[in-house]
Amino acid sequence: MEFCTRIANHLMLKSIQDGVSKNVVSSPLSINAVLNMLATGSTGHTLERILGFLGSKTVEEINSKSRKMVEVATGGGGGSTKKTGNGPILTMVNGAWVDKRFPLVAKYKEEVLKGIFKCEANNVDFRAEADEAVDEINSWANTASKGLIKKFIEREFLFEKTALILANGLYFKGIWDSDYKFNARRRTQKYRDFYLLNGGTVLVPFMTSSKDYYHGSFDGFKVLKIPYKSHQPNKFSMYFFLPDKRDGLQNLLEKFNSNSGFLNEEYFKLAKVPLVEFWIPKFKFSFDFDVLKVMRDMGESLSFIENPRDLSEMMHIPSDVPSFFLKMFQKAYIELDEKETEAAAVTVMAFYITECDESSYSFVADHPFLFMIREEGSGLVFFTGAVMNPIQEG
Repeated sequence: MEFCTRIANHLMLKSIQDGVSKNVVSSPLSINAVLNMLATGSTGHTLERILGFLGSKTVEEINSKSRKMVEVATGGGGGSTKKTGNGPILTMVNGAWVDKRFPLVAKYKEEVLKGIFKCEANNVDFRAEADEAVDEINSWANTASKGLIKKFIEREFLFEKTALILANGLYFKGIWDSDYKFNARRRTQKYRDFYLLNGGTVLVPFMTSSKDYYHGSFDGFKVLKIPYKSHQPNKFSMYFFLPDKRDGLQNLLEKFNSNSGFLNEEYFKLAKVPLVEFWIPKFKFSFDFDVLKVMRDMGESLSFIENPRDLSEMMHIPSDVPSFFLKMFQKAYIELDEKETEAAAVTVMAFYITECDESSYSFVADHPFLFMIREEGSGLVFFTGAVMNPIQEG
């Protein structure tokens, strides 16, 4: 989970560094689930890379973590939904769509997808029925997100070279614990200035309460916890990490990047105290991003599987398939108001066949070559020559 949290952290930091003022929401757990589905069906160098990303030593360790993840999300009942009276509703559903040219290995289909991730594999023909597959996956995402994510993928995401789609959907709805919830009928809402990173301000609705809250002060930032109502062993809370300085978010994210991020246990040891002043803004927004692009920005690559046999634990692969390239995409939504928090995320990983000519491009200048310096407008060649020995100076 630490690696997937780092992905989310890096996504936010890069957004600030690039001057993007858009809100960001993502689900590390949803990314983790899809990577676990890939790891469990992989061997060789691909498996080594994913184990390194996820901080695990063996597939058995991945499977154990996946079972625990599904158990928490389903309340231990083996279904897809956990509902605790007036408490949180948590849904996790997983999906798989496989092209008929790449039938799944029986063990992966039964023991991994059905046994661990509680999902059935859907057999499709991506070459002849890509439009139908897009509609099916979008319908699945809409159901998985309880209608919060309606149009998940576009038609161009699937084409005739698609071999396999792995997906995870999460939905969460939590009502604030009665000891902490906001009461909209008592005029707890007020419009206040919200200070932007560019120095400007916007007027937004804030919420407040006179309750005591779990709070902690750390080097350069504060943490606040608000629990959700629950009558089960699995307790859910929302944490807010607030920089001391109005423009301190980038420094805070950089601090997390250099240490153990949001997962430092010190940040979760909070004391229940009265707050002299307490305001939190209401918000509602969605966000989507390319997961593998964020990983590349972090210096981690998973866009290309050079040896297709690395997926032989997952599916039967024809001998003429040279390699696979991957896409991984997530869309998430969150809404927070006086009564509750509602959030959803859908993550999908697509496996595409790489044609032989697509993987053959290279340029390694490790032998004598020619060079030219040319002015493009006139076509004049200003310099040309040949390099026989790059370290020869005379």
